[in-house]
Formats: sequence, C-alpha cells, structure tokens
Amino acid sequence: MEYALQLQDVVKCYQDGDFQKMVLNNVSLQVKKGEFVAIVGPSGSGKSTMLSITGALLSAEGGKIMIGDTKVHEMNQKEWTKLRNDKIGFIFQNHQLIPYLTAGEQLKLIQKISRKKDVKLSVDEMLEDLGLAHCKNKYPEHMSGGEKQRTAIARAFMNNPDLILADEPTASLDGERGRQVVTMIRQEVKKRNKAAVMVTHDERVLDLVDTIYRLENGVLTKL
Repeated sequence: MEYALQLQDVVKCYQDGDFQKMVLNNVSLQVKKGEFVAIVGPSGSGKSTMLSITGALLSAEGGKIMIGDTKVHEMNQKEWTKLRNDKIGFIFQNHQLIPYLTAGEQLKLIQKISRKKDVKLSVDEMLEDLGLAHCKNKYPEHMSGGEKQRTAIARAFMNNPDLILADEPTASLDGERGRQVVTMIRQEVKKRNKAAVMVTHDERVLDLVDTIYRLENGVLTKL
C-alpha cells in the first residue's frame, strides 16, 4: 500500500536541567491518501513537536520521516523549504493570515510560492468550495473568526499538497464554528484525496476523523 505519510521510530529529546526528557519515544505512524487522522493527548505531551517534525520545521534525533517517496530525514534545511512549499499545507491554531492581503490574494501568493507545475487549483473554485466567495476582496480585519480560519484552510490546500497538517485549528472558535472548520477540512481531504493529520484537544470533532491516536509519555497509541 502506498502511504502519503510514514513516520518510523521517530525520537525527539529535550534537555530539561540535568535531565533529558524523551518527548517522542520511537513514534511510528502511517497515513494513507484520503485519510484524516487526529492526534490527541495532554498538554505538553509533544503533539505539536510531532507535527513540526512531520512538517519539516524541526529535526528529530532519530527515525525516518517520509512524505510519499520523499525521505524527509535525509534532506537539508534548504530542501525542507522547497518540500514545505510543494508538498505540505499547514493550518495553524491562529490563522496567521497576512493582514495586508485579501482572501483572494492570500491564495494567489501560495500559488506563486509553490513551484509545482501540475494541477493548479482555481482561487475562485477554492473560495466557493469553502463558502468564501464573498470574502475574495476582504482583508482579514473585516472577516469573522470562522471566515479567517476557512481562508487558512483554503490557503493550505492551494499548493495542491500531498499532506495537510493542522495544529489545534478549532482552538479560537466556538463549538459550532469549530465543527464547521473541521467538517470543511474533512470535505477537502476526501474531495482531493489528501492525507491530513490534526492535533486537537477538541473531543467534539473526533467523530469527523477516520483514525484517532493518543500521544502520552512519548508513546503514540492508536485508539
């Protein structure tokens, strides 16, 4: 079976005074195309660290990370930048939109940064898909919290990535809007056959994912 993402025996440690804290202890994970995975666990358990390593933002002490057939663990920092631009879409806890760009311009910028020559997604189609057509010429300061987060979702899919990584995407939203946001991530994952990994504390949205894992004491367990 071809996996969109594979982590194999990933190890990450931090120095804590005189002690070394094992944050990820031989963590392994496989995610198929079209699969939506949630990682849950207590605060400080290393969920965001795991996501950062998966997204080539942080290096591990050991193990293998593969996105498709790309061996992330063998790449240098410069190659990581290209990988993130071409193969990964990020959705952050706080949308991190650029304040001086409209919703449409945010998406066009991603197209420009990505050097992928294959399928180019239409800005208008993506905005329409996520119920954002009316926001095309709006700046973030004139959008609601839900509109900003949906724009962030649209932006994450805009480079036609192989993998979507979402870090607490509902944290700044109320229950109803949070559920709408995760529903839309799921909708795009299924429609475009992408793999997605979401770190979340929000148990109200776990019925929307395909597989749930728990990270605690450095160990990842499938629930």
